[in-house]
Amino acid sequence: MVIYELDESEFFKVGHLLKGKLVNIEIKGVVQGFNKGYVFVDNIKNPKTAMVWSKAIDGFYFIGDENNKDFNDYINNYIDIEINQKAKALGLDSFEFSGTSPKWDLTFESIFKNRKLNKSKQLTYKYKDIVDVDFKDIILEKQFKILKVNKFLFKKELTNLDFVKSMILDWWGLLDDLFNYGVGFCIVHNKKIISCCISSCVTLDSMGSHTVTLKEFRKKGFAKKLIIRFLKYCKDNDFEPNWDCMETNLSSRYLAESCGYKKEFDYNLYEFKFRE
Repeated sequence: MVIYELDESEFFKVGHLLKGKLVNIEIKGVVQGFNKGYVFVDNIKNPKTAMVWSKAIDGFYFIGDENNKDFNDYINNYIDIEINQKAKALGLDSFEFSGTSPKWDLTFESIFKNRKLNKSKQLTYKYKDIVDVDFKDIILEKQFKILKVNKFLFKKELTNLDFVKSMILDWWGLLDDLFNYGVGFCIVHNKKIISCCISSCVTLDSMGSHTVTLKEFRKKGFAKKLIIRFLKYCKDNDFEPNWDCMETNLSSRYLAESCGYKKEFDYNLYEFKFRE
């Protein structure tokens, strides 16, 4: 049995495997060609099982047939030989992964039984029926201003554009990828960007977001104001907003729920260290 890496132009071949309640936006973003990543399959012409590597979050997702013995028997070696080398070149020291059904959890416990597995819980939120929501105008004190994150922002005389640039490149291969496929908003105070919200993962009909506020400006409501602006954009452009966070990240959960997101599902997240 051999595992094959698909070319980006072939990612559509695993589209039929994107089934089940636990298929999240990170997987679809890669397969649909918006977010950067890799796809590994058991068969190039007619894949039954695939592993999707999302570069946006440096996570791996298993989709398709959970009981594909040939794929499952070989994946350990493939991780050690192929994935290990690529991941370490990118500064990763562990393999973080999840499945798209509870059946995958049983498979993981079996095929990775000889590895030291760490397990945690992730929560996925969605903003349902956003078309029916009337988002009020965002009110800021006059010394603060909301600007769109686009190529024109980077021509302005702002003191910390690198803050936004590094934030974008944490999720996207190029700045233009965000400008072309996603959206972003920031709050500026005295020529300094103090809070920023950008699209993280994007699909044909859904969009996730990531928000960072400078430490000295936190707990003042700036992140929530930007998220509301992001939600209005999603409503106006027919995207369903998504939110993903660890179960233990209580502040992220509270922020999502306070903005109107509702929990859609949870799933197990596994991780083990790469072998030396």
